[in-house]
Amino acid sequence: METLLLKSQNCSIHKTCPDSSSRKGAYRFLSNPKVKESNLIEGLEEQCSRNVEDKDIIAFCDTSSFNFTSHKGRLTDFTGLGSIGSVHGTHPLGFLMHPILIHERTSGTPLGVSAVHLWARPEQTKREESERYDAKGTFIEDKESYKWIEPCLFCKDGSLAKAKNITFVMDREGDIMEVFDRLTDNRTNVIVRVMHNRSIETQENEKEKLYDYVSKQPIISTKYIKLKGNKRKKRTAEVEIKMAHCKLQWPTGQKVSYKNNSDGIWVTIIEVKEKKHKGYKNEPLLIWRLITTKEIQTEEQAKEVIRIYEQRWRIEEFFKLLKSDGYNIESTELETGKSIRKLTLLLMKVSIKILRLKAARDGTTDMEVTDEFNSNEIACLEILNEELSGNTKKQMNPYNPKNLAWATWVIARLGGWKEFYNATRPPGNKTLIWGMDKFEGIMIGYNILKKKDVY
Repeated sequence: METLLLKSQNCSIHKTCPDSSSRKGAYRFLSNPKVKESNLIEGLEEQCSRNVEDKDIIAFCDTSSFNFTSHKGRLTDFTGLGSIGSVHGTHPLGFLMHPILIHERTSGTPLGVSAVHLWARPEQTKREESERYDAKGTFIEDKESYKWIEPCLFCKDGSLAKAKNITFVMDREGDIMEVFDRLTDNRTNVIVRVMHNRSIETQENEKEKLYDYVSKQPIISTKYIKLKGNKRKKRTAEVEIKMAHCKLQWPTGQKVSYKNNSDGIWVTIIEVKEKKHKGYKNEPLLIWRLITTKEIQTEEQAKEVIRIYEQRWRIEEFFKLLKSDGYNIESTELETGKSIRKLTLLLMKVSIKILRLKAARDGTTDMEVTDEFNSNEIACLEILNEELSGNTKKQMNPYNPKNLAWATWVIARLGGWKEFYNATRPPGNKTLIWGMDKFEGIMIGYNILKKKDVY
């Protein structure tokens, strides 16, 4: 079923499965109580574990919600679904997901999902009454925000146990004292964008506020950052970089079950602030304050932390692949919450393959075509490559047939990609999904003809 989903344009079982018997099998598989979410998650973790051995990795952590409110009339079983928040007094129906997406640090190669947590809130959860918003009166283990800690602790000694070094990267929600206190060890560090203007102790043993202290530091360098234009105007921003070492202080009165560093946590703060911009009156200057438990001493090390945080969009791309920019799970025709959640986990696994094809498209990774395709599929790709290549050098596949980039080029051409003259227009998620869908149809014909000894 995973193979069929990989080569389908969407999450529809009817469009994915070629005949009625395979459709029945898919529905039975997803509705079978013996097929547990935990089994599918273990499959994700095992795939990731094989890929991370002896690698320096970045682990992107984030949360996304999946909305199935429009399916209420179709659903026959709401188990596994609930409120995903409050919008104008209403509570959209769905579930939340918190995965950890792994990439190789230097090449950016996607390696898999090391952990994933799925949950749904009670249907009528209200923000002001929920324990997860009780900042000081509840242990972190009893809050929803424990999602930023538990999966990391679980996977760093589990699916990531063979990794050489781990850097967990989180956005502002991950600015939690226990994150810095519990996740760091001799091969594990974190990079988190600051949300709270914490009390700190300086290297001179003085008490300060984090924002004030880092803003006083001298500018150590400048850098250009490309803004992708999601919430900000698309542009290249020139930023100034400041850096400070300090000790984070535990908030007074906060309930904590245990502390590894009871007197505070030594960290490096890096401030990234845009110098100026013109013509964006309603948009404030870009400013990031990043906390890292890495020991940062030089300008280049600080820039590397910023470079790693800049890649946080990769997990947003992963969510988009599951939703609007890919398999569109929120449009599924499945009728039970349990089946929808299991299908989502299957799509996560096949989405990693699309991400790997996309990552390989410029030929700079060491991924090989045999990592993703079997010998029969490679033979078919070789025939397709000849058919899809033109007469000029620019119209030909420029990559080594052993490199996965070679296969990505063929799949992208099948998906309608015509921008091979323009290096700034590489194939995207939908193009690769469409190409894999066409490749599946071609493989059916290829296998039939092969049995008749045509090839």
